[in-house]
This record gives sequence, structure tokens and C-alpha cells, in this order.
Amino acid sequence: MKKILQKCVPAFSLIEMSIVLVVIGIIAGAVFKGQELLESAKIRSIVQDFQHYSLSVGMYQETYQALPGDDSKASIHFTGTDSGDGNEQITGKEPDLFWQHLSKASILNSDTAPTSKLGGHYTVVFQPSAEMLGHWFMLSKEGGAGLLTPKQAQALKNKIDQGNNAMNPGQGQLIVKDASGASGRCVSNGHLNLATTTPDCVVYYKF
Repeated sequence: MKKILQKCVPAFSLIEMSIVLVVIGIIAGAVFKGQELLESAKIRSIVQDFQHYSLSVGMYQETYQALPGDDSKASIHFTGTDSGDGNEQITGKEPDLFWQHLSKASILNSDTAPTSKLGGHYTVVFQPSAEMLGHWFMLSKEGGAGLLTPKQAQALKNKIDQGNNAMNPGQGQLIVKDASGASGRCVSNGHLNLATTTPDCVVYYKF
């Protein structure tokens, strides 16, 4: 009986096995390449978001001569929103008003902090540290938790900053910092810690 089964069940030849392995390799390569392309598209969308929101601020200022969120006459211009204090600093409750004012002005569709393709939220912060003057868009998870891995943060900097600024997380239009409680896991000794594979980075975009 064993001999009969051996005759009935054909075995794969070395050539057939090689073809199968090649096909598997092609499929696996296509899957990995697809993941890379998807990741790159998400990074590009974040760049576009930063640029779009920065342009939105300029449009609002040109029309109303004030920063959205800080606009002391917003409740006169629009119904259903509060005014800011007009001190040219978006602080206190004004980061929430920022999105409301842009929405009421029909510049943006959402009146709350939008999300990115990688998740998290875009929020507005004023002078997040002594060396970071002015206003910035911060992209992070709730409470300043990390959203990007150092590798993703580096890819983002490469698309926004040029030259030495692209390699320095603390310089340029995009600043990368450790998330809350992630000391050294994102930025270590002035460089992005590319050995870290977990989302321990928060990014800031100056506008």
C-alpha cells in the first residue's frame, strides 16, 4: 500500500520548488513595498497638513487683522464662538478657539483640533520652551504622548527642513522632542535615537 501511495502522489521537483520560493519572495517584497509607500504617503500628508494650517492662519490674519483664537473681535465677526484676549499669544482657552475661528471664517471645515493620517491631534502652543519662540503646531497623542517613531520623525524632517537642520532634531522649522515620559528614547545626545522603534516622539511645526 505504501508503495502504491508513493507512486500516486507526485513530488515537487527542485525547479518547481524554486519557482514557488521565487513567487513567495515576490509577494512578500510587494507587501513590504506597499507598506513603505503607505507610510510615505502618511508622512507627506502631515507635511501638507502643516502647510495648509499655516496658510489658513495667514488667510485669517489678512482678513481680520488678528490671530485666530486670539481675535478679540471674533464674537462680533461670528456667532456661536468666544473672542480671544487680543494679546497676540494663543494661550489658555484660545488653542480651542483657534480652530473655531478658522471654521467660522469658512477657512477650515472642522472646529476642533484635527487628526493626522498617523493619528494624534494637531494642537496650537505658544513658546513651548525657552528656545522655541512664537507659535507652533504640535502633533502628538493625548496629553503630549508620543505619536511618531524616531524613523518617522526623521522622514518628516527630511521633507520639511534642508541641510544641517534636517539632521538636527532641535533646529529648523520642524522640531522633534521626546514625548512625555520618554526621555532619551526619541532624542539622545542631540540626535534622533533611530534604535528606538516605539512611538516616543512629538513634533512641533513653526507658523
